[in-house]
Amino acid sequence: MTATVPMAATLPPGPRWPAVVQTAVWALAPVEFGRYCLRRYGPLFTARILGFGPVVHVCAPETVRRVLSTEAHRFDAAKANEAIRFVVGAHSLLLSGEAEHTARRRVLMRPLHGANVARYVEVMEAAVAREVDGWAVGSTVRLLDSFQRVTLEVMMRAVFGITDSARLARLRVLVPRLLAINPLVILVPAVRRNFGGHGPWARLTALVTEVDAIIHAELAERRAARRAGAEPGPDVVSALLACPEPVSDAELRDHMVTLLAVGQETTATQLAWLFERLLRLPDALAAVTAAAREADRADQNGRDVLDAAVHEAIRSRPTTMDLGRVAVEPWEADGFTVPAGTLVAVSLGLLHRRPAAYPDPDSYDLARRLQHGPGFLPFGAGEHRCLGASLAMVQMRTVLTAVLTAVTLAPDRAFAEWAAPKGPMLLPHRGARARVVAKGRPC
Repeated sequence: MTATVPMAATLPPGPRWPAVVQTAVWALAPVEFGRYCLRRYGPLFTARILGFGPVVHVCAPETVRRVLSTEAHRFDAAKANEAIRFVVGAHSLLLSGEAEHTARRRVLMRPLHGANVARYVEVMEAAVAREVDGWAVGSTVRLLDSFQRVTLEVMMRAVFGITDSARLARLRVLVPRLLAINPLVILVPAVRRNFGGHGPWARLTALVTEVDAIIHAELAERRAARRAGAEPGPDVVSALLACPEPVSDAELRDHMVTLLAVGQETTATQLAWLFERLLRLPDALAAVTAAAREADRADQNGRDVLDAAVHEAIRSRPTTMDLGRVAVEPWEADGFTVPAGTLVAVSLGLLHRRPAAYPDPDSYDLARRLQHGPGFLPFGAGEHRCLGASLAMVQMRTVLTAVLTAVTLAPDRAFAEWAAPKGPMLLPHRGARARVVAKGRPC
């Protein structure tokens, strides 16, 4: 999608480097590129990215709120997600227009909030216990891999309600491969060719086909059970099957894949960053470990500290930098005019690293929880705020508590891990490696 900029439009300033150079730097070092532009041009700047045209980045609190909330009707969130249609499907919430989005979101919201999420805690704790049981004292574990297995198990068992052992086993193999999609397939449409059954596109389509077959078999079985009078469960699939208006298998499939693609990997990655930070800060680790024990006793202060630990990880080490929106009409901000059709990148990663609001923004500081006010938007804002925010917070709090009360970990190296881009995701470059010091509840 390339925007045509009318002569009358006055875009915000930005680097004058050739578009190919900007694209390369943005793809290889998105954090450093964004911070350079923020320092050089301020909280409203334009980058020229091949395949997307001029991309206007928004980083100031009030301007971010305009795009996400007060003037959200002037932007199209679905159009900004077109690049992943071939994975999540046409019925995905990410590709839904406003009226359709509101209706689908209302249905999906119920099983992902409140008492339903509380029912998933036992599944979360059991998944962590199984994972930690395989960690030998003295060994080094790659926490990103471990947390991906835990969050996938929670997604399959609790959120989707899958119980068939063969399907679970196969999805444990296929989903990690599906999420390891080559970023070029997303960024460069020309790569989406079969090449005689070889290459990243052929591998991806084969994976999607097999995942879809498993999902459709599950749906057929669930529909048959429902016709036979089986009681619905608290999971997302059961909620959708119980909708007054019929929901097709195609739509159900797209919702399931969307939750896998957007929710499971981001939660696992944020957990990896959380431990990567905590293990290198003994005072913070001690405070959070004590809070985990207090949270076991339903202590509100302990829960507040756990939430603060999670929020500070989201702020200092986000899993992605930007949310995309496309302007549907000319839009003015700070004396500049953004023409219709322009991609606007709402840079929450830069919003949360403003030195004026967060001195020494790269550092991890639990005391910042007192400063997380209106300018802190860990899950976005407005009608498109992250649907699984409640589930993600419960899961991160539960996993953090379960790990810290079951095992003692230490970083395997003194130096911090840097953010390695994988498409739009930012991963700890060594997978958040940690050494297992001891097992059993700490004293």
